[in-house]
Amino acid sequence: MSNVLPLSAQKSVWSFYRSRFLFVGSIAAILVAILAFAALLPAYMATRSLGKSLGDSESMLPASEEDQNERALILRARTLISELAPVAERPGVFEALTEALEARPNGIVIQRMQIKKEDRQTIVIGGTASDRSRISAYRDALIKNSRFEQVDVPVGALAGAEGGQFSITLTGAF
Repeated sequence: MSNVLPLSAQKSVWSFYRSRFLFVGSIAAILVAILAFAALLPAYMATRSLGKSLGDSESMLPASEEDQNERALILRARTLISELAPVAERPGVFEALTEALEARPNGIVIQRMQIKKEDRQTIVIGGTASDRSRISAYRDALIKNSRFEQVDVPVGALAGAEGGQFSITLTGAF
């Protein structure tokens, strides 16, 4: 069977069918996109409205004082863990620090601790005391502990000249 149409007519017929095919294909793609959108719309609206209702209630309510205190305690614990991790790796130093802190009488607030490793290890504990007799009692309690070879307290702290500030240097083989 031979084609009786001239070449120019064949090109126009093929162009017509090609454009029709593209038109029908694009309409089909648009319909599929609309159906997919319609199928996903309820799920989107549900999650969007749920997220808004949860987000609005949390953002409108201020954090209670209890929550703020809890957050502060968590941050403090994280800081202590990161600061004391190297000390916990050496059990002798950790035990010495624990004993030094347990010997602390009431009225003494420890504000800083420093560990120096020399020929003998040194721990420097600093803080404030309500009066000089508390510093003297703390020094006496540390001297009684056999773990500490030497306990040094500056004379100014014992005399009360430093306004309640003190530093105690503990030396020993921890």
